[in-house]
Amino acid sequence: MAAVGKGKSIPKGSHRVSPLKPGLRGARNWASAQMRAASHTRKGFTRMVLSIVGTLLLIIFLGLWLGGFLPNVMQAGDNFKRNRLMSMGFVIERVDVMGEGRLREEDVRRALGVYAGDYLFGIDMESAQKRVESLSWVDRAVVRRLWPDRIVVQIIERQPYALWQHEGKVKVVDVGGMAISDANALQFSKLTLFVGENAGEHAASITQMMEEFPSIKQRVESFIHVGNRRWDMVLDDGAVRVKLPEENIRKALRDLQSLQARTQILDRAIETVDMRLPDRLTLSPKSPEHA
Repeated sequence: MAAVGKGKSIPKGSHRVSPLKPGLRGARNWASAQMRAASHTRKGFTRMVLSIVGTLLLIIFLGLWLGGFLPNVMQAGDNFKRNRLMSMGFVIERVDVMGEGRLREEDVRRALGVYAGDYLFGIDMESAQKRVESLSWVDRAVVRRLWPDRIVVQIIERQPYALWQHEGKVKVVDVGGMAISDANALQFSKLTLFVGENAGEHAASITQMMEEFPSIKQRVESFIHVGNRRWDMVLDDGAVRVKLPEENIRKALRDLQSLQARTQILDRAIETVDMRLPDRLTLSPKSPEHA
């Protein structure tokens, strides 16, 4: 091609390729330049290989995603990892239950839902712990893995605290007043009985208060919540009923303990001691048939 002099027009049929906006020829030249640069420096070669690999992986990922095959690939990967770990020995061989003995180990294992031969890392530990804690006797539970083949369940059991009677049914309750549905009330007949709709919720506070009055506490058989407002206290297997006031219960109990120390009023033929009024004490003698 003839040279073009200054001020002369470009011959017809010729064109100029801009170095800033290369066409296909420019792109090819650029790629060739990159290849040459990669062949001369290790860093350039590594960058080129990573770019190619990254591009291929992106294309493969998009193809799997658009084709709906990605979940299957992920599942296959999980299965491969699971099988490899199980072949290495990460399989449950033992389930150890540590508790206080009221719970049957069979019930704990059934709630846990874990059996010998299961994949060690296939257990949802949080869900397993919640299932164990749903058992009636369980207060708290800790479920742990012990590599490579053990599951350990540590249980803190709920403690029977009192008996609660409502609508003719007697249940065992813990210190928080929550019923232990699997507990047999007959086995805990020596616990103090609380009668009333919400009486069980007050068992702990009433029992703690009675610690201040030991001579009366040892004679108490039950507390009856009257109208969800005040308490009647039944002593000596039902022989005496003390009607406590709605307010200032401690003062009434203090007066009763002092009166008992001076006059042994609770040892007499008295059926009812009415302390509901703050300025007087009313006594009802036993009927002749109960005297």
